[in-house]
Amino acid sequence: MSGPGDEQWRRPAPGADDAGAERSAQTYPGPPAAIPPPPGWHPEPARRLTPPRPLPEIDDDALDLDEDRADRFTNVLGIAAGIVLILVACIQWRT
Repeated sequence: MSGPGDEQWRRPAPGADDAGAERSAQTYPGPPAAIPPPPGWHPEPARRLTPPRPLPEIDDDALDLDEDRADRFTNVLGIAAGIVLILVACIQWRT
């Protein structure tokens, strides 16, 4: 299947374009020379006017208590879901 716009994607005939490729490779001057930027081209960094505020104190005991409660809740929720699934499976098995 080839359409009207597929002519440009057609493979060239062998040897048809080899001379042109060699000629363009010989005349390529290479990349342009790297010119260093002028001095002071960076903007001035903004100065911090106020120091950052101190972080609040961490209550490690309260944090540990909250993590224990969340862990216990997750375990209880998983056990309850397991019991419900077992009950549903037993009901389905009996019918």
